[in-house]
Amino acid sequence: MHGYSSFAVFGCGLIGMPIARELHARGAGVVIIVRPGSCSTNVHQKLPGIEVCEEEYTDHMAIQQRLRENAVQVAISTVSAAAVDIQNDLATIAHAAGVQLFVPSEFGVVTDGIGHNKGQTCTLEHLKSIGLPFAVFYAGFFMETIPALTGLKVNGKINVIGYGNMPCSFTASDDVAGFVAHVLTVHHPEDILNRTFRLQGDRSTLSDLAEIFQTEVRYGEDIPGQMGEVWKRMQLASECGAASTGWNIRQWAEGEERAGCTNSMWEGHQWQTIRSFFRL
Repeated sequence: MHGYSSFAVFGCGLIGMPIARELHARGAGVVIIVRPGSCSTNVHQKLPGIEVCEEEYTDHMAIQQRLRENAVQVAISTVSAAAVDIQNDLATIAHAAGVQLFVPSEFGVVTDGIGHNKGQTCTLEHLKSIGLPFAVFYAGFFMETIPALTGLKVNGKINVIGYGNMPCSFTASDDVAGFVAHVLTVHHPEDILNRTFRLQGDRSTLSDLAEIFQTEVRYGEDIPGQMGEVWKRMQLASECGAASTGWNIRQWAEGEERAGCTNSMWEGHQWQTIRSFFRL
């Protein structure tokens, strides 16, 4: 192990749990810090050997103590979009506890430093202001979300907002977690600090998903099913190009760093495609 060896993961959802598992499998020390009641009761069974601590994210002293007693080098935030504004406080706490690197919860569509924070300084700007190095991992859409993102699981169709003709990056959460764990534990910190990693397991427009899933496209103004408004916002982001991990918001075009350009840092790994993931 040439990289970091001690980690704290905030959150234990779709990406937090597999990241913690992958880090632990590589011999790293891992502690998961979650808000009380936010994890399922069987999380300890799903993550054997990994300490799970319940702390209010507003209890700065308690979190700082957890980070210090575990000698955490890297703090990884996987908080949901609804709780993303808490990241600035978590970063400040981590910095005070001696954490060397902060990974913000930017695993989805490209934000290019603009961030998801509402009414606050974006997390990357905050990290720069306090002098805490960061690493950003863009993955586009998680493959697991395709049935909900498109309403496929509700009406059997690919439901599209707008034209659905912009290329999107799709990456399986296990691939994202494996890449994050590999890079952070194997590569030297000098190759990681203040760097953006652009992943891509597969590439498709939303409309072209219909051919992959052998169904039809339904163009409309809504996405059927629970969280339809959330998926609508995600599709609108893809309509602007931000769902491609090569997108540059400021240039409003694909940037010099193409989608998936850092995949090769996980040497020999076979990335899942949409077809292989869903066994189509």
